[in-house]
Amino acid sequence: MKTDAYTSEAICRSMGIASFENDPACTDAAEAIRLLLMPSFHPEICITFGLGKVSVVCARTMIWRHFEPSPVLTDRGEGAIRQAEFGGLLDSMTQIATSPDAVPGIIIDGMPTELLHLRAGAIALKVGGNGGKAGNFSVFIAHAIALAWDSISNAYCRNALSDAANYVGKCLPRVSEPQRKPVIETVVLGLEEDRAQLMEALRRRYDSSN
Repeated sequence: MKTDAYTSEAICRSMGIASFENDPACTDAAEAIRLLLMPSFHPEICITFGLGKVSVVCARTMIWRHFEPSPVLTDRGEGAIRQAEFGGLLDSMTQIATSPDAVPGIIIDGMPTELLHLRAGAIALKVGGNGGKAGNFSVFIAHAIALAWDSISNAYCRNALSDAANYVGKCLPRVSEPQRKPVIETVVLGLEEDRAQLMEALRRRYDSSN
């Protein structure tokens, strides 16, 4: 995929998320934190904290390896978090905003990460960098991943978080995964506008049946 096409917005849309910045899951909350994890050797993950819960969306295949951003199958998990846990996450994020070298530069074979912090629907902090195994940014990422892992029950999402945690020096256990149901993938050809309309119709049909 071309680098300029591999954006946080495109990645989120590929995973069925309305938007990276303008998703109601973030903008409707009094305060929200969103992390988009892009590991070099594992599928992308979006973690969202807000409204007393955490939601995790994990791509089943690496979006980066696609020719262009396109819909992918995902696993999803959600769980409740206490206000004290959310407060602790906010505290660990403070160092990122105050330390000028908190976000390391781009390196090879790491985990580029986009961090978004919103208050009352407005962006309070937006930073991106490569999570290594040291530094305030990596400490925060590890904290967020561990909190999400503890709060959800979906085995596939938990194991995806475990893989991501390794990039920031955090070891989380893997859990047994139930056998997946067979999936048939369909390729939609045609003009981009026509494909977008069809995919939106399919999305609405899927949402209404759940």
